[in-house]
Amino acid sequence: MRNSLVLGAVLMMLCAAGSTALAANSLQPGSMGLSIGVGDSALNHVAEPTGRDQQNPVVDISGRYFLDSDVALTAGLGFQVNTGSLDGTYWSFNMGVRKYLKIQDFAPFVGGQFSYISYNASLPAPVGTYADYKAYEFDGIVGFEYFFANQVSIEGSVGLAFGHGKNDVSNASTTYLGTRVFGIQANFYF
Repeated sequence: MRNSLVLGAVLMMLCAAGSTALAANSLQPGSMGLSIGVGDSALNHVAEPTGRDQQNPVVDISGRYFLDSDVALTAGLGFQVNTGSLDGTYWSFNMGVRKYLKIQDFAPFVGGQFSYISYNASLPAPVGTYADYKAYEFDGIVGFEYFFANQVSIEGSVGLAFGHGKNDVSNASTTYLGTRVFGIQANFYF
């Protein structure tokens, strides 16, 4: 996770100090985009049901549809697979809206999304813990997108998450509020 944060900070600095030449971008009404990237899971910021920290990043595959040149609807799937001492699977579904503050090559944005999260995990003996965790959360997001070409960009985003989760095995529930690193994504427009 720390590697993702360092990589994100370096990319933000490189983009901020980027070239002065502007390339046209694909932020147009009716255009669509596909994004692939990594971020952290909701469980990195709450008392995780198995009592273990998550180490693998969540892989996120998402899409967006532009209603206007500065407003897009978003939807995506996230998944995370852990092995070794923590054997489990994490997946999530999210949908939301994004508002671009500028539609130039360096395009900052704000947005919001709703996420549904499911996590199943088990630890081997002698711990023998099992978790069947379900959660929902509302996220406020801020980030930027930098276009290297008309149809290719990279983005970084962070946010604030408010959510509620429940472990169906132990019947314990958690309400949380905290920061999230939504991560780094490569975007392809068509």
